[in-house]
Amino acid sequence: MSKVIFSNTKTKGLEPIDFYKNPKLKSEGVTDFLSTLVPFYKELLKPIINDIEKSYQDFPLTKQQTEQIKTIFEEQIDLHLPKMETILPYDNFIEWKGKKYEMNLRLHSPMNRRIMDFYKIVSICKECLAENKPMYLSLQ
Repeated sequence: MSKVIFSNTKTKGLEPIDFYKNPKLKSEGVTDFLSTLVPFYKELLKPIINDIEKSYQDFPLTKQQTEQIKTIFEEQIDLHLPKMETILPYDNFIEWKGKKYEMNLRLHSPMNRRIMDFYKIVSICKECLAENKPMYLSLQ
């Protein structure tokens, strides 16, 4: 299985339920079991991570790497927001650059799902930068 996971804490030894029990723990990523986006994420990370094909578990990113990841995913949000689907009533919201966007995250809205994932990654980056702590990356 291949995966890319961003988190604000070390994930080794933690189960997904731990992230639901403790709201301070945040993690976002993709696995090839549930998504076809693993190669896309790895391609985005190539300029930041030297050996992207190597396996990493809880690799602490530097402040500069975290800022670069934040910039990359902010650009992805800006790129994908115009393609956002507005088929059904909305059930989630994000605020981006002073504007509120309503997000339909149902299964038939993959573009909205992708934007929300990018937004969560940017949020983890911002938190880690604000608190001066490392963001962790896991690649397999």
